[in-house]
Amino acid sequence: MPAKAVVLAAGMGARLCPLTPFIPKEMLPVAGLPAIHHVLSEALSAGVEQAMIVLSPEKTLLRDYLTGKITPKGETATRLAAERERVLSALKIEFALQKKPLGTADAVYLAKDFAAKDPLLVMYPDDVLFVKGKFESDSASRMVALSEKTSASVILSTRVPGRVASQYGVLQLKNQGGLKFVTAICEKPQGYEKREANVMIGRMVLTPDAVASIPAYPYSDSQGIVPALGHAAKEGGLLALKHVGKRYDVGSHEGYLSLLKEV
Repeated sequence: MPAKAVVLAAGMGARLCPLTPFIPKEMLPVAGLPAIHHVLSEALSAGVEQAMIVLSPEKTLLRDYLTGKITPKGETATRLAAERERVLSALKIEFALQKKPLGTADAVYLAKDFAAKDPLLVMYPDDVLFVKGKFESDSASRMVALSEKTSASVILSTRVPGRVASQYGVLQLKNQGGLKFVTAICEKPQGYEKREANVMIGRMVLTPDAVASIPAYPYSDSQGIVPALGHAAKEGGLLALKHVGKRYDVGSHEGYLSLLKEV
């Protein structure tokens, strides 16, 4: 069965103030289309046919974009509108409301019934993946394939300088049988001393068992889904897959401006 995707778009984007009290961060333009378009296009390229968007009640503008009809004028607008339609017409999209800011674990668990017995591709729209000058990362499709092959959950990872490790969930990895098993996760460690760190970035594929385990741990905005992932790691059911290409954090001013320079 094709994986289903859940896009976590309920966050208020505090790092992008003063823009985000008025414009959802997922709607910020990147190459003529909203940032969320590139995330949904990535899901489509991974074989996803159904996607759930988790929203906060205030994000009516984002929902309107994903459901509304438009009448473009001019060559460029027509081309971009056709690209929008290509993605939106190919995905069956539904919505869930996260009524209280209880963090990413709660947001993912809202998709439990939607995912049912299928693997769930979890996508953080803050992270836009970019490879060789194009939004054509195959990381999501590789993750889905690896999860199907091994029946394990998979986290997308990259390496960052140790001095910025405190901004990420840092992974401890063990090589075994040609796979990288996650043995532990430390969320935003302070005083990280190694030169480089393997960290998780905003894509993961969760098995139905991993999704079902989420409520066993207290919901926390600071820890997010890390406690449930840590449990999967202890059980030997969590793998890391390296992202090949660039990744931009468009949830921050610095990351968003860096991506605009790229495109």
